[in-house]
Amino acid sequence: MPVLRDIPLALTAEEVLGPRRGRPSQPALLEAAEEVIALGHALCQPAAVYDWLEVQAVAAQQVRLSGPGGACALHVGPRADLLAPARRALVAVGTIGPALEARVLELNAAGQGLKSCLLDNAGVLAVGAVGEAVRCLAEEAAAQEGWGVGLALAPGSLVGWPLRDQRTLCALLPLHEVGVELNPQCVLVPHKSASWLIGMGPGYESHRVGSACKYCALAGSCWRRREDPA
Repeated sequence: MPVLRDIPLALTAEEVLGPRRGRPSQPALLEAAEEVIALGHALCQPAAVYDWLEVQAVAAQQVRLSGPGGACALHVGPRADLLAPARRALVAVGTIGPALEARVLELNAAGQGLKSCLLDNAGVLAVGAVGEAVRCLAEEAAAQEGWGVGLALAPGSLVGWPLRDQRTLCALLPLHEVGVELNPQCVLVPHKSASWLIGMGPGYESHRVGSACKYCALAGSCWRRREDPA
């Protein structure tokens, strides 16, 4: 099964520092952010395993998919309609590996709270870069068909799609190829990992993968909220 590697991580100090409510960042903070960016580049191993599946039906809050490994039903919930125009779906799981998380814990235990926090922020942004690579993959494949693309969706993130469905989605992929596993609570490990389900088909109007942030329970508070592309 194909694996995306060599994913570029273009992190900036301002992104790592997060929202500053209009306040300029102090030189010392910018220096600390640049330091953790360099550390993050050394620790991250970004990769994503993915596959293409045919969308057989979208009904009764379920999406039925089929592929070489068989068929499955995802209980997406009341927003399953977001996949109604899809003929095909890209399913992917990506990660930056375990090293950055381990270093964050070490720094925190050593009393280096600021550096630990900034490195964790860098890790979140790095996972976002993996997600961007996955979105580009979907957009390119859809463009070859003359199709559009839908939103990037995931269990536990999209309102109404329970996290337990992560088990069904992840069973479609050989997670071991990117060093990821699913724990008993259906959480991806390493924690700096994510899953994506992106629909594509002639019924979608957009040619860029949209964000499902507005359908997320944390839509009003997440510092990493991603706006829909124009």
